[in-house]
Amino acid sequence: MKPAQYSITALVCLMSSILALPVQAKWITASGQAMITDNNVTQAREDAIHQAVSYATLQSGARFSSQQTVSNGQLINDSFMLEHQAQSQNIELISERIENNEITVNVRIDIVEPLDDTCQGNPLKAAILIPQALIKDRTQLRVGNIGLFEQNLSERLALMLEQHASNSFPQTHANERLDIDQSLVDIRGYRLPSWLSEITDSQYILLPEIIDISTEDFTSTLGLWDNDPMRNFQIRVSLFHGISGEKIWSQQYSQAAEWEFLRQQTVNSNSENFWGSEYGQAIDQVLAEVSRDIDSSLNCRPLLGQVVSRQTDRIILNLGRRHGIRVGDKLQLVLQQNMPDRLDNMRAVAGKSKATITIDQVTEESATAVLDGMAASLNIQINDLAIKL
Repeated sequence: MKPAQYSITALVCLMSSILALPVQAKWITASGQAMITDNNVTQAREDAIHQAVSYATLQSGARFSSQQTVSNGQLINDSFMLEHQAQSQNIELISERIENNEITVNVRIDIVEPLDDTCQGNPLKAAILIPQALIKDRTQLRVGNIGLFEQNLSERLALMLEQHASNSFPQTHANERLDIDQSLVDIRGYRLPSWLSEITDSQYILLPEIIDISTEDFTSTLGLWDNDPMRNFQIRVSLFHGISGEKIWSQQYSQAAEWEFLRQQTVNSNSENFWGSEYGQAIDQVLAEVSRDIDSSLNCRPLLGQVVSRQTDRIILNLGRRHGIRVGDKLQLVLQQNMPDRLDNMRAVAGKSKATITIDQVTEESATAVLDGMAASLNIQINDLAIKL
């Protein structure tokens, strides 16, 4: 029987107990006091609340460094420095009491602890599936006759990720277009099917959508453009989790640049002539920004691998050398099970497991591991999750 279950969405909370993730929000209560001067109760109340917030911040776990100076057995100097301080987002006044010209307040504070440097420079990289970009209006491809632009854009985006990303690498499938209704992607709760990541061993799916590449109004004489017209480039990029299918990040970008080619000229959107033009360089700037934003969104996210094969005490994971896995690495296994929701859609849930694995063989995109302790690994199945300790 599988242990207690958790949604994949809440899996980061489960993993925080394993990895001690650096971001945490919690409600705590605190009290503060202040003297009432010149009958100014409002100012005293603010001072008391400020004191309560300060106490709550310290209570939330701020760290100190201390330096003491001792001479002839006596303490002559005791200094300390606050290394970091939590932030309060919401403050709720629970009660207040005025007695002997002093006000006492009780507050409830939503504390958000700061990011820790432990998640910076995560050595593991996630594989991101990049299919052919979708396009809202294919008639806009007629200017320049750039009929393969969706494919070439996905390839260019993959190249940017390959060159600049620190937390991911691309799995490029630019020849394959996802046959989905673009209007559904914006619906809250929309999920991509998990088999998309399973057949490519990808942890995430990146969906580029070309919203507008229209050419603005131009003037012409004898069929020739008098001036190079401006051409728009507007794109929306969405990142989906490969296991749950949920959208975890989405951003829209917009840029415009001169279209410096002749009006009836056919332009190869995979050529240096295109990408070296002002319009191509403008697109590259946008794609570079996309790669940076994706890197930022994946920073501090635990990389979830999956069991793709098992025989007795040996298993194969869809994580390998490209992901940063090395021989000798230890990983924690997390049990996964699919459950139907109220609409009979299958949703992944996860539960704790005591089983750990030790990597003994690594290829570029997979690894073989030995289960440590057969008693703890009896429930391990294909598609169960693995996360590096």
